[in-house]
Amino acid sequence: MKKVLTILTALVMLLQLAACSQLDSLRSVQLPPLPEVTRHPAPQTLAGSVTETPNPDRETASELPPADDAAEEMRIPLIVNFRRSATEEFDPAEGTTRILRFADTVPHVSIPGREAAADAINEYIALLDETYITGNDYGDGYADGYNGYLEQAIDNFTYAHETGAEVPLEFEAERSVSVERADGRILSLYFNEYAYLGGAHGSYVGKAYVFDTKSGALLRLEQLTPDTEAFAALVTQSMAEQLQEDEDLRAEITSFIPEDELDTALARLLREGSWYLNEEGLVLFSQLYELASYAAGIQSFTVPYEELGELLYAQYCPGEKLSEGEPELLDMNQVVEGSFPMLDLVKAQEGGEQLCLRSAGRVYDLLLSRAGYSEESGLFYQGDPLWYCSCMEASGLQIETVLPDVLPDLMLSYRGADGAQHKALLTRSGENGALLLLEDGVNFSEY
Repeated sequence: MKKVLTILTALVMLLQLAACSQLDSLRSVQLPPLPEVTRHPAPQTLAGSVTETPNPDRETASELPPADDAAEEMRIPLIVNFRRSATEEFDPAEGTTRILRFADTVPHVSIPGREAAADAINEYIALLDETYITGNDYGDGYADGYNGYLEQAIDNFTYAHETGAEVPLEFEAERSVSVERADGRILSLYFNEYAYLGGAHGSYVGKAYVFDTKSGALLRLEQLTPDTEAFAALVTQSMAEQLQEDEDLRAEITSFIPEDELDTALARLLREGSWYLNEEGLVLFSQLYELASYAAGIQSFTVPYEELGELLYAQYCPGEKLSEGEPELLDMNQVVEGSFPMLDLVKAQEGGEQLCLRSAGRVYDLLLSRAGYSEESGLFYQGDPLWYCSCMEASGLQIETVLPDVLPDLMLSYRGADGAQHKALLTRSGENGALLLLEDGVNFSEY
């Protein structure tokens, strides 16, 4: 893994140097060799003809752990740190017109007691990141890459500069990631790759990757079920029934796809990269223009675990998550050293004050992120993710940041004792300076 990180660091430095050169030098960039990684071929779609791959390490339904063990697996603190990088490039003529914004978010996984599994997941993520940055295909699709986007941006600027054409001069490419499920059994990551290359609007592509958090292996659809043909039929039927129940969605899709081709179009969603497991069930999603118009966006369907029944191996179903506490925000100087374990350190803003996010009891699905504010709705919203933990129990997170005097810029999302997801802002009271986790949606001015 150190080798991969070294390569990525060298690559970023190389790209920054190349960005200052002329277009010819950009086209001649030589990339370092990639580490050797063992890959297992995966089918593009799940069909009745797929033969179940033998897996002696996988538990059968009769060998599943008892319910108490399943609950313990949900208490494993799977941690994800997010590293975001952003670059701006300017025109090659005067260097005053911004022609490209390029941003990337990379997750890094830690699983206490399962270091080998975490290393395998991180190595796979590193290759996905190299694909996005370089544009090369390492077995999981391709992207235009940093140099590819920059070349297009320079060509676009040159065309406008030489012809006087009034075209948008600033291109944009950004990849974001979200954790859709994380526990002692499964890690589901969803990547969104957005690009604007001129025209009326940008475009985006969704890609999902589901890992077994015991082994670190990337899961394929065929590995979820003992009967691929019955599984595919049930999932396709469930999506069709959901369309029958949602008249507006059905009208939107059938205006784009003929009625007699609808089942075939839905069945095509059973393919690698277009599915993941979340807390509710199996999620399948389309790409833009696949099922509906651009304005309708990506369409998704959730098939509940209860509906999948025995056609889904039970070890991939989530255990029950019952929070038994609430998080609280403290000054680090209030924390007695060694009184509870510190899971991690997040530098939201270097050089700031030292805070501690503590959970005296058990709290699930914590996500610390940047916070934005919408003047239209009067509400805050989650921005770029910083840190995620699947289960925090009698432990803490050290946070280095500067709490603004006006609008908060950090938000915590977590699953409360009521089972619902809550959102709270990290701030101080305007009256006495006390640290607060202020529930989003309240009148901020009162505090």
